Amino acid sequence: NHKYSLVFFIMIQFSNVYLQYDSSGRVIESANFRIDKGEYIYLTGNNGAGKTTLLSLIHMKLQPSNGQIRILGHDITRCGKKQKSALRKKIGILSQEVELIEHITVFDNIALPLRLAQASEKNIQASTNELLEWLELEKKSDSLPINLSGGERQRIALARAVINRPSLILADEPTAHIDINSTKRILLLLEELNRLGATVIMSTHDQWILDNFPHRRLHLQNGTISTINSYTVSELHAVA
Repeated sequence: NHKYSLVFFIMIQFSNVYLQYDSSGRVIESANFRIDKGEYIYLTGNNGAGKTTLLSLIHMKLQPSNGQIRILGHDITRCGKKQKSALRKKIGILSQEVELIEHITVFDNIALPLRLAQASEKNIQASTNELLEWLELEKKSDSLPINLSGGERQRIALARAVINRPSLILADEPTAHIDINSTKRILLLLEELNRLGATVIMSTHDQWILDNFPHRRLHLQNGTISTINSYTVSELHAVA
């Protein structure tokens, strides 16, 4: 069935989505786009363009004023709390504001999602240690977050966000305030997770990242999605 196959490969679809906070104007204007499973997408645009808002709509923290949003085949504008909660478990999220639990170790911060999911201790040990090694944080395993640099904290937050192998990863300016080494480690891990099948959506304004790790782009300007790479606005609506 062609229609079923097409839906199966669509991760996210926005159809005429508006979001208006108040009478001062819309934050998102008539968003129409589609992201397929396994894609790696950059959200670009100036501060205030609507990148974080768009990610919040995808993560179901915000409800659109109008239009339809489908994630993994579900119309989230019609989903109840239980359905949304189940969908969120398939999403890993990473933001600029790193929120670690300060009184537990780096290892336990990363392992937390697996412990909440009641994974086996063998699985927890293997998965957590693998991520610590990948992110060059093995020596920090028993440290408390307060003793770490900003880049180290961000790498730990990423490890925690992806340890349960989410289908979709949302990263909101994850490299905005960290050093180049931490930036590279985060980007390389996101690339590897994408290679293994995860869909990645990352907002950034860093031209170095766009030049050195090129992927398809959604560009936002004043709440309007104006380009996908070289597509014009009319072409964008056509492909959506």
